[in-house]
Amino acid sequence: MHLPPSTLEFAQRANGWAARRSPQAKALWAKSGDETGHLCLPQHLVDTACAAAAVYDVWVPRRMKEWLAGRLEIDEDDVRRIYLWLSGVHDIGKATVTFQSQSYKEEFEHLVSAVRDSGLPVEMNSDERSLTKFPHGVASGIILKKWLRKCGYDPGFSGVVDAHHGIPSSGDGANEERSLTRYKSPWKAVHAELLDEMANLTNAREALEHARGDNVKALQILTGLVVMADWIASNQDAFPMVVGESQEERLCRGMEATDLTGPWSPAKTDVGSDRVFERAFGFAPRPVQRAFFDAASHLKQPGLLILEAETGVGKTEGALAAAMAMGKGAQGIYFAAPTMATANGLLERVMKWAESSVEDDHVSSMYLAHSKNQLSESYQKLRYYGVGKDHGKQGHVVASSWMSGRRRGLLSNVVVGTIDQVLMMALKQRYSMLRHVALAGKVVIFDEVHAFDTYTSDYLMRTIRWLAYYGASVIVMTATLPPERRQALVAAYTEAELPDIPSDAYPLITVATQESVETISVDPAPTNLVAEIRYLSDELDDLTAELGELLVDGGCALVICNTIARAQEAYRRIASGYPNDTELHHAGFVAWQRAEKEDGLRAALGPDAHRGQGRPYRRIVVATQVAEQSLDIDADVLITDIAPIDLIIQRIGRVHRHRRPESDRPKRLQSPQVIVRAIVGRDPVPEFDSGAAAIYGTKLLLATLANLPQTFRRPDDIPGLVRTVYSADSRIPSAWARAWEEAVAEDDQRQVEAHSRAGTYMLPVPEEAKQFTALFGLTDQAMAFLDREEAGNAQVRDAEPSVEVIPIVAGESVYRPYGGGFKDFEDSEEPPYKEARHLAASTVRLPARMTRWDDDFDAVVGGLEQITPIGWQQSNLLKGQLALPLDQHGEITIGRFTVRYTDELGIEIVSDGRGSDV
Repeated sequence: MHLPPSTLEFAQRANGWAARRSPQAKALWAKSGDETGHLCLPQHLVDTACAAAAVYDVWVPRRMKEWLAGRLEIDEDDVRRIYLWLSGVHDIGKATVTFQSQSYKEEFEHLVSAVRDSGLPVEMNSDERSLTKFPHGVASGIILKKWLRKCGYDPGFSGVVDAHHGIPSSGDGANEERSLTRYKSPWKAVHAELLDEMANLTNAREALEHARGDNVKALQILTGLVVMADWIASNQDAFPMVVGESQEERLCRGMEATDLTGPWSPAKTDVGSDRVFERAFGFAPRPVQRAFFDAASHLKQPGLLILEAETGVGKTEGALAAAMAMGKGAQGIYFAAPTMATANGLLERVMKWAESSVEDDHVSSMYLAHSKNQLSESYQKLRYYGVGKDHGKQGHVVASSWMSGRRRGLLSNVVVGTIDQVLMMALKQRYSMLRHVALAGKVVIFDEVHAFDTYTSDYLMRTIRWLAYYGASVIVMTATLPPERRQALVAAYTEAELPDIPSDAYPLITVATQESVETISVDPAPTNLVAEIRYLSDELDDLTAELGELLVDGGCALVICNTIARAQEAYRRIASGYPNDTELHHAGFVAWQRAEKEDGLRAALGPDAHRGQGRPYRRIVVATQVAEQSLDIDADVLITDIAPIDLIIQRIGRVHRHRRPESDRPKRLQSPQVIVRAIVGRDPVPEFDSGAAAIYGTKLLLATLANLPQTFRRPDDIPGLVRTVYSADSRIPSAWARAWEEAVAEDDQRQVEAHSRAGTYMLPVPEEAKQFTALFGLTDQAMAFLDREEAGNAQVRDAEPSVEVIPIVAGESVYRPYGGGFKDFEDSEEPPYKEARHLAASTVRLPARMTRWDDDFDAVVGGLEQITPIGWQQSNLLKGQLALPLDQHGEITIGRFTVRYTDELGIEIVSDGRGSDV
């Protein structure tokens, strides 16, 4: 890594800073545990200040610097000075008796002796002894606040060092402050020395005289940046315990090991949309893509762009091109996909775009943001490249070794990941400041937002509110968007009013900035699908009879069910008549099987397969919502459970998706057909399958059923249908009036409860974050809960808690990985990497009702913990995972449930222990 002159100049001034400190200061230790020795506190402080110089000069994007300067009411050079100074004093709280006298640990005794020999007393006063714990971050905040007040500076900056371990202290700190007040003069002299001399080194005094330290949001970002500098300087591979070179040489070597990449540098976009798309994607833009790119190009400030357009028009490429136009001065982009599977599918597309859409020779770091990224071969291949190598004329993409992991990965330039990783920006969670730093400087792209329920939408709106406050640009893509949801998105980003929109405007682009909102209507595509819609009873016999008639001459049918149990039930019945032509897809298969099944499905029903050349003569695909979005398949006919209108439109997007020769489809399926089921009664009022009602609510199902046309035209009917179904005065038959009133009341209550649940761990809006502690204000216990990634992911989704397990084939004190071709392993044996990787890719979630109640959760999870191979704890890939040991029939009884896993049906509950099969 080539450090800029400004960074090297600071490192040169820092040469000898630690060596010039007093014997008492140099006797204090900051890092230990390395066989080469320990690192003294002054050296760690100056290392961190130098790392901060590199972070600010190399990584921090222009927009973030401008934003911080505006909030602190100083110029960007003064922002740099304050940041370097805060980084250089962040661990001043280690200059305390509590930290230095950890003599109860035998390996620290010699360090304590050195502190005592320097003339610093290591006996605690009574106030310090009375403290149950005294974290050095808390001590740092108190010591710094005293110094700031003494010097006449804003004491608010002390909150940054107080919170640099991920969460600020709770309480008033009176006992801790009293204990420090009673410190003897040698200790106070060391505190003053380190703070004064770091202020002199960083030239921070004049900046502190004028800066405002009461802006909570600016302190949030500064804290995240201090965490970055601290973590870099704390890496012993980069900044070793032994100091045998100049500070400049030490910094250069440390940053080379850190492989930090600079802000994203998209190629010029003022050359016209045709040239931009040709370079980035290799083709000319479609009308919708061109209009979206042009709208982004005309923005003179950060903004929100919403693209509403039908499936298959290239929204992904349109959004990536728009991000290039909006990305000047940004740190990078985050492409937020709805699921891990869709994120994995996007990775290579975004990777190719990232290489071809940046300035020549520019190196961008890339990260796949979800908990199973180590199982993605495409992502792992990136890790073999190094930053700074000769990569030819175009830019290059690498996976930075330092900017990886669940907390640091989001700091990369180009991130593809799940929506959860962005929505956790609005979650009260430890180290949330690092997530804010990572996302505040990015262009954030949200895909498929129509699928969000009320609970998740609350997190989306709050996240967009924070992104807008930071001056980040946001892109939202959807095929279907109710007007109320569009208004909510705009209101989350700006207070400007959304203008009236023609009811039939589609495709539609909405452009919002802090100053204005406008909409752009794009000439609609000609009608590309005319589908007959009719209904089918919910009897399985009628389903199989219907399929028999539809597929008498062959053809490919897609049957979408709302629950796994319904899909398995339908599959069993259909497969009994078409054993070689029926396949099942749902989320209850182990991860690698699901990926294989989806790959096979895309190959058979994708655009390049034709009848007699890959496309099957007859195929019945039974699936859940996994086939609803981001799956490029083309069926001849759709049979779907009732669902809200926008989701039905999404499902219709899998029918007659591609233009095909007539020979690809049998005669009776030449015209698209949509058949709706899961309606168990029609008179006098519709009654829906209980699963559909539980998932979507009766109100939306009634409104959808009332307004579904007999003939659906795409894209003509999309805006009107979505608007009508989601409007307060949706057209409902008078005979349904009472049922409608009850459904509306039930839905209102569901909404209230969802809003309430969402608010439990949600950050306040930026305008309400008045105090630093209010930004994270949770107890340590709650923070510990949300510190786990799985817990955080669950918190931003309104889903029942479920437990992930790994099926294995169990024997007597031995087991073998599920899937065949593996030998047996002892329970106590750590599996080799190849087998561990296969096991880690074999996760599946237990049905939610197995862990819904506390007694069941304890019995199931506790039981599985007892029978999980203990050798897994030695594996980085398997540590903490739960096994599901299956007998020779593929079954296990755990708690009151008997569960079966098979290649054919996936996971299913055979019996619930209450005398009834399921």
